[in-house]
Amino acid sequence: MGINESSAVAAVYSLAEKETAAGLLGSLRDEMLDLLSCGYRRPRRLAEAVLASGDRELQAALARSSALCTPRQRLRLAGLGVPEIGRVLYVAERWTRTGGDAVRIAVLEAADPADPAWRAPGGLVAVLLGETGPTDLAAAVHAPFPELALHALRHCGPLLPLPMLLRAARTLLARGGPEQLAALAALVEEEDGLGHPGLAALLRRAADAAADAGPGGGTGSAASLLAGEPAPTDEVLYAVRLHRGGEEAADAAPDWDLVRSEHARLPFCADALTHLNRWPGCPPDLAVEGLRGNPRTALLQGTGPLPLSALTGPEAEPRSYVPRVLRRGLREGWLAAEQLFTEVTPAADAIGCLPQDDELVGKAVRELTAPLGSDPAAWLALYRRINRFEGTATALVAAACADAGRRGHAPSWPRPIGAAFPCREPEGARALFQRLFAYAEEAVQEALVPHLDVRAVQHLLVFGTPSPRLRERITAVHGRAAQVAHASRWDLPRETVEELLDLDDPEVNEKLYLYGAIAREERERILTGRGRGGGPVPVTDGLLDALTGIDLRHHRNWVSAGLLSGDPRVLRVALGRIRTHTEAGRLRVLIRLWERHGPEAVRSLMAEEEFPGRAAGARHPLPAATHKNAAQALASPDGPALLRTRLAAEEDPVRLIALLRRTAAGTVVERVRHLAQEGTALPWTQLAEAHAADPLPVHLLRALAQQPDCPRPLLLEALAAGPIRRGDDGPWLVPAMKEGRITPVDILRRCGPAAEAVSLLAGVHTHWPATEDLWPYGVYREARTLTRSHLGTSPQTWTRAARLIPTFPGPLPALLTAAAADEPSTD
Repeated sequence: MGINESSAVAAVYSLAEKETAAGLLGSLRDEMLDLLSCGYRRPRRLAEAVLASGDRELQAALARSSALCTPRQRLRLAGLGVPEIGRVLYVAERWTRTGGDAVRIAVLEAADPADPAWRAPGGLVAVLLGETGPTDLAAAVHAPFPELALHALRHCGPLLPLPMLLRAARTLLARGGPEQLAALAALVEEEDGLGHPGLAALLRRAADAAADAGPGGGTGSAASLLAGEPAPTDEVLYAVRLHRGGEEAADAAPDWDLVRSEHARLPFCADALTHLNRWPGCPPDLAVEGLRGNPRTALLQGTGPLPLSALTGPEAEPRSYVPRVLRRGLREGWLAAEQLFTEVTPAADAIGCLPQDDELVGKAVRELTAPLGSDPAAWLALYRRINRFEGTATALVAAACADAGRRGHAPSWPRPIGAAFPCREPEGARALFQRLFAYAEEAVQEALVPHLDVRAVQHLLVFGTPSPRLRERITAVHGRAAQVAHASRWDLPRETVEELLDLDDPEVNEKLYLYGAIAREERERILTGRGRGGGPVPVTDGLLDALTGIDLRHHRNWVSAGLLSGDPRVLRVALGRIRTHTEAGRLRVLIRLWERHGPEAVRSLMAEEEFPGRAAGARHPLPAATHKNAAQALASPDGPALLRTRLAAEEDPVRLIALLRRTAAGTVVERVRHLAQEGTALPWTQLAEAHAADPLPVHLLRALAQQPDCPRPLLLEALAAGPIRRGDDGPWLVPAMKEGRITPVDILRRCGPAAEAVSLLAGVHTHWPATEDLWPYGVYREARTLTRSHLGTSPQTWTRAARLIPTFPGPLPALLTAAAADEPSTD
């Protein structure tokens, strides 16, 4: 079944009333089987209806798609006791496994050993007898098939705590009698006791006791020999051995004495010990054993505490993973920063794991650095040593204080460097120094500001959280260099960007233009050389040079923003790199240049022979028609008026509409976009009137719909003008839906063919994630009202609608009318 057919069945089923939908399971049975087998999304309530239907074939198909079911529904499927369904569910749990072995256990509990289908070739018993993995056989230790239970115990027995193994033996005795218990005893002897000394002898005594009791004597004495209920800890430990899991088995922490006993019987692997360390109270020696056995897993995936002595010892390798564990310990409270400062070496490991904005850590850091005071010499001595000091952080501070006492000259930042553009997060000694600086008292920070180099100032402003008072201090000391350094990243907070733009500083503007996230309007303003305050702010040579080399594939709009700047230097760059497509746009360039710099600037531009980014000797970027218009304007007593007259003629609505009508379908989108980008306001009123008088071509309507200011009436005409194809129409339809200019009602009532609207409703497409959370319920609600009002409650009418959808050419209302019109008369 194709995508349209599956969408149709899914949508129709989800829209119908519950009683009507139940009837569709019969009238659309073949389609439902296909839907359950396909990989598309199915209505959530379909699983419940199939369970209630009693249709074994549908239920088997549902079992094959068990991910559609909730864990409770899978348990209900398992409880049906149907061999085919049970086999499919049991195998499917290998991937779903959201509830431990509960579904598999339920499958076997519901199985009837008298039904030969369970043991037939390809049946569940035959399949499991061919398995040897404990994870696949764990649920079968209590199977009602003695041969399967024995097979499972052979492979799972060593992992079972003794009480769980005895419980399995009692079950085997109850279902298979003394002979099967004797067979288990023989198996245990053959497998060297399954890790439980004395178990074989115990099982033999129980088997003999049961045999002596005879067929009518019961199994009481034998069961008493096998007595002992598993504790919750036993269940947890078995799950940990099998799956490295077990949270589902117990909410409380395990009994650690039982854990030690089981570990002594059969040592847990390193990963299992790391998992056990997730529970509170895990003995440290077990946690350390897990770390030694598999340090990578313990350091990367472990979530429990680890002794600091182990994290600083040789077992914690690779060392690069240790800081994240130290950071986690500080965050979760099982490590104290004071411990790190006095025990962890080198000092960089302790300082590098410090989290930001942690009150307890901040207090510890201030105590650590208290001997440094507000002495810049001591802090800079610490910076010199911090990345290569082999001792503890406490010893580092002491060494820095000693260095400061020996130095007689004024303190200065070692090897100072300027700001980086774009700014990247600090590394090495700078990162470590900033972590300590961030927690220092504000008076200490202010005392250090004059001694920071520009790169340190930049890191503090961009990645730190200096108080307003500290920022004022930085600006007062470092001045314009600090402001320029601050304008160095695209992810600066919006309020910071606004403050920097308000400075109206040419170099700050340059850095924000190249490295900041600023709006198109701000880029145009900067390239016009106009400040926010209205005064002139010249465009820097550095910005012009950068625009000459910018990659147009990613930042074309950065260069095109200069076309209407009216600045001769900016225009040389923009025209050299950006091709203009409309004469109206080129005339607008000349008018703006004339208005700002007069006719000589226009004459100079038209006579220019070299443009940045163009080869020497290349033709002038403005075509002959523009040169002709410019020459006539320069010869006219009122050149700007002549250029404006020509511009008005170019943008005459009648001319534009005729131009767009005769533009080929393959290029009309580009033409509309070029007109809008180069400043032409599309004549929407006249376009709507022209469409009413003589409908515009479909390709033109869809091209106009891509413009964000396209009026709603034309959007609706574009929606209804012809078949909607997501790949072709996504560029205009998605933004219109996202912005609310097209509603769910519009989609369902006007979108054709109907299959597109229905597949959208069914949710089988994932092409438009941007709109996924914005309007699906609105679509569903409107579609439900629309379909129920047309189709009523007759399953036959809904069935015809579902079968019409894949090929019906019109919108959904027309399809529903056609489906309802075929309803036989009841007269």
